[in-house]
Amino acid sequence: MTLIDRTGMPIEDTCWYQKDDALEQTPRSIVRLADWQAYRSQFGQRAAGTWVQGDQEVADLISVLGDVDVIVIEFPKSRDGRGFSLARLLRERHHYEGDVRAAGPLLPDQFSMLIQCGYTSLISPPSVPLGRWQEAAATQRVSRPRTLLDRLTQER
Repeated sequence: MTLIDRTGMPIEDTCWYQKDDALEQTPRSIVRLADWQAYRSQFGQRAAGTWVQGDQEVADLISVLGDVDVIVIEFPKSRDGRGFSLARLLRERHHYEGDVRAAGPLLPDQFSMLIQCGYTSLISPPSVPLGRWQEAAATQRVSRPRTLLDRLTQER
């Protein structure tokens, strides 16, 4: 797994992702939301972050928002947009300021929307060459109107 930042560049990932049933104590553990309390009880400390599915109810996350540095939102399919909505809700309604990380079968074409919805990083699928994320980030930085209304307003 390669971690990609907002600029499309690979960065070091210091997190340990625990998605199986056997929890391990590590300095930067990311655990499933269902295992959050078990981790805290078993090791007497909080995990660095939590891993949720894109269809997770934001209400289920509210109790841990102040305790996590990273929220990983997994997209089950590239065409499932619920992860975009969840990230936006975390940022706009609940003012979460930590790292919101995307995971799953993502496409470079989705990079701009990920950033717009509040994602700060993503776990690149092995099938996508790293250069494609850099190209997607460069395309995002190109200034161009997004809608017809924007274009009409800018022409006046």
